[in-house]
Amino acid sequence: MGRFRPLTVTPGTWLTVLAFFVFVAPGLLYDLASVTKRTRRHETVFTEISRITLMSTLCSAGAAAVVTVIGMIVAARWEKYPFPDPASMIRGGSGYVNAHLAAVSWAAALCLGVSLVISYGAFRLVYRTDKAAISDISAWRSVLRDDLPDPGVAYALVKMKSGTVWGGRVAKYTPDPEMANRELVLSPPLSVRDAAASQMAKVPDKWMRVILPGPEIVSMVVTYGDPPP
Repeated sequence: MGRFRPLTVTPGTWLTVLAFFVFVAPGLLYDLASVTKRTRRHETVFTEISRITLMSTLCSAGAAAVVTVIGMIVAARWEKYPFPDPASMIRGGSGYVNAHLAAVSWAAALCLGVSLVISYGAFRLVYRTDKAAISDISAWRSVLRDDLPDPGVAYALVKMKSGTVWGGRVAKYTPDPEMANRELVLSPPLSVRDAAASQMAKVPDKWMRVILPGPEIVSMVVTYGDPPP
């Protein structure tokens, strides 16, 4: 049998992870907070990553400036610079990091904290006039879940593009915001009316489910409680 080797994390490894968060976390925080204030747009992964990276770079640059000023103030008062020297760290590489691990860790953690504060402050500044929050929730979820009495059952009359109308208890639905990905499942009591008929006809009890694709649905009428007559 083979022997398990414990996972060892070198200073360079976890400092790389910390650097990743320094240059990604601020932009990600801003982007996640902004979702509540703006409508979701269709964009490529490259565009989204570029926006997050740009915001993170700006916040991290501002944080580096703030940390540098703090270091200069401390050095002027106590005659000792508390943070690592950037030029020496670039020249020394991992050797300098290992020799000044505490100073490098403290500076990176402080830079991360300041960059997150700058990111959230930028969000509050940009959206300072937008009081209401935007919720990326479909009307289906609002009607079939959020407005559903507890306990309660939802019944729906669903008109399709073909002119057919289906009625029944809402058993399941797909809450995807994209209409192309939605489906609605009705269960007994089931009824149906084609485009040429004038009244709803009861579906035989042996049929237990009907699946309606979202893109084919024109409108939906919903009631709660007892099934409609």
